[in-house]
Amino acid sequence: MRGSRATVGLFCVLVTGCTVGEIVSTGIGGRSGGKTGTGGARGVGGASGVGGETGAGGMTGVGGASGVGGASGVGGASGIGGASGAGGAVAASSTGTIVPLYTGPGDASWTAIAVAKKAHPTVPVIAIANPSNGPGGSVDAQYTTGVRALQGTGILVIGYVATGYTARGISAVEADIDRWSSFYPFLQGIFFDEQSNRPGDEAFYRTVSQYAKSLGLTLTVGNPGMDTAPTYFGVVDVDLIYESLGVPGDSSLAGWHTSYPRQSFGIIPYGVATFDPAYVKRVKPYVGYIYLTDDSLPNPWDSLPPYFDDLLAALEDASTVTAAR
Repeated sequence: MRGSRATVGLFCVLVTGCTVGEIVSTGIGGRSGGKTGTGGARGVGGASGVGGETGAGGMTGVGGASGVGGASGVGGASGIGGASGAGGAVAASSTGTIVPLYTGPGDASWTAIAVAKKAHPTVPVIAIANPSNGPGGSVDAQYTTGVRALQGTGILVIGYVATGYTARGISAVEADIDRWSSFYPFLQGIFFDEQSNRPGDEAFYRTVSQYAKSLGLTLTVGNPGMDTAPTYFGVVDVDLIYESLGVPGDSSLAGWHTSYPRQSFGIIPYGVATFDPAYVKRVKPYVGYIYLTDDSLPNPWDSLPPYFDDLLAALEDASTVTAAR
């Protein structure tokens, strides 16, 4: 299955050690795809199954209503357009969040993220949809309704595509992009997981990013999950430069901002048990997207944290951004 390779890589890093050539990044795919398929417990496509009952996705005290409800149209996605950076995902003065929403539309997390967005409408929120380690084999009506409902609140929704650190090949990646575009033509972008950070692989990601944009999928996000070479800047719109247990140190993030717009970078730490608004305040000047969750391995992305609304409130406080580029 698509997530198994990244899971093995994470084991290699944590337990046995390995070279960069063997495993470049942990990748979200390992956690999202750990228990594959719609209807599987705590796997991709939903803790309760697509359209299943509420709360089964490990929701830790957030919300409780089933599903997102009826779609209210695509709506205007907040923060898109006119931004600085390599494709301009958010306005230069905004700090947003990128949420790996690896649950099905029937899970309470879809309601919770919509409610939080409505409470904090100025915060750019990007949700990564992931029916089955990618778009799946056919249209899912519940995803159609659920994605449109999220978009109706101003959330941008992008589709998950695993790249296997280029091992899948351009044609396979573009085939997944084609399916996303065909099944859900209202989708707003593509998320490239398992992104290589090896010198020389930039052309691969530039090709697939430009292909997505040619189909109207205007926002592209890559996930090396760690620092990447400066030559990757601008290949996609946003790179997630940290995906690991606990938050990264302030100084480790500051270096990027001295040379590149912060809107080009994001972080997605997991295993963060307690929300610290002071931390968010400190790192907002360095990265344009911040997501934290208390969930952890084997799949940190099958719930929203109980402090998600507090995170958006901290991101909404524009006065804390002192070094926007």
